[in-house]
Amino acid sequence: MSRRILSWRNVAAVGTISLLAACAQTPPAARVASNPPPVPPGPNATWYHVEFRPDSHAIDAKGQMTVADVTNFMHQNPNMVATIVGRTDTIGGANYNMHLSHQRADAVRDALVYQSNVAADRVETRWSGETRQRVATADTVSAEPNRVVDIAIH
Repeated sequence: MSRRILSWRNVAAVGTISLLAACAQTPPAARVASNPPPVPPGPNATWYHVEFRPDSHAIDAKGQMTVADVTNFMHQNPNMVATIVGRTDTIGGANYNMHLSHQRADAVRDALVYQSNVAADRVETRWSGETRQRVATADTVSAEPNRVVDIAIH
């Protein structure tokens, strides 16, 4: 009867090979899907807009003032919900723009929830990339009204 003894080197080698095999099988990046609001906010919604620079999801000083206005409105109306919809223009690829609109929506949501203490269950985050533009344009046309996060309070 023979007995095998595993050394730490054998265990480390098996672990390293397993890790390398797992890394080699990383799936390709998934396509980011649009998720527009299932139901429009309605005619009585109060709308705010946060504009963005091209290729950016950073909220500038003017956008911070808009977030402050939304925060005040939300605190004064505790039964209202905010629906945030991120958008982009058609500069860049469709998948990139979908991701960018998602980042923009998340940036505004984070500013409301984490910086301004609006309850997370009162903020719905959506994004549509370049698929639902405020101003229709051809491909690769920069349009400032489309680089926006729309906020509907309803």
